[in-house]
Amino acid sequence: MTAPIGRSANSAAEGGPRWARPPSPRRTGKAGAWTARRPRAQPTRPGCADRTWRRRHRSSCTTPAFVLPPGYGPDGPVQERDLVAAAARAGVSHLVKLSTSGVTFDATDPISTGHRFGEQVVMDSGLPWTMLRPGTFMAYLHGYAPTIAAEHTMYVTEGDPVSAMIHPRDIAAVAAHVLTTPGHDGRAYTLTGGQALSPRDQADVIGQILDRPIKLVERSAAETRAEFDRLGWSGPRLEALLELKRQSAARDRKVFDTVERLTGRAPLTLHDWVRENVHVFR
Repeated sequence: MTAPIGRSANSAAEGGPRWARPPSPRRTGKAGAWTARRPRAQPTRPGCADRTWRRRHRSSCTTPAFVLPPGYGPDGPVQERDLVAAAARAGVSHLVKLSTSGVTFDATDPISTGHRFGEQVVMDSGLPWTMLRPGTFMAYLHGYAPTIAAEHTMYVTEGDPVSAMIHPRDIAAVAAHVLTTPGHDGRAYTLTGGQALSPRDQADVIGQILDRPIKLVERSAAETRAEFDRLGWSGPRLEALLELKRQSAARDRKVFDTVERLTGRAPLTLHDWVRENVHVFR
């Protein structure tokens, strides 16, 4: 789900940084990192990681990087370490990492913990940094599309949280703003949509756009595990997701005004996202 954010941020930062997926020195089979670079490559500036050198040669350190590794996995934040080392060698001026709101709330699920470790690698780099911590992506609803299209039914797990879901383009807009304007060094921004919606609310929005009612069915965690096992998507990834949902029940509904504060406009709504992606539900 993170790759579209990189592409959208590239469009939002018209005339600014560009994003590309570089080969990783150690491929892990997981999503890679996207880097922001100017249209013309900058010369290598190993001193950009040193604060004193950077103050004296500020104009030489002008290339920001948007860090999009997953931040979690059995090997730890390997891609963050590789990217930070490459960024320091290449003269990167500013690291902007896509993280998760779970870090803001000190969540201990594997996904939030992994992103916390990844954030620490970026913070320890010696380079200026900014963290973007979005809550649940609206794009998460893609997972419900097959049964909504086939059965007009949305199957959720008991206890799925009320969520202030965020449109990926709002994350991209914030990223583009942070990458192209000053004043964000050392800041961590928690990002949400403008309204907290329950699973029933989410199903109703989809139904309104499709012009047909969507039935909501709650399944137990055991039933969810059995279904994902049938689909071949079980094991640690699923358990991490279920634990993330369990821990986020108390805080995923919290609405932050960060998107409007930084972009100057209200966040996009779930109606906007469903209209843009209605084809997947038909």
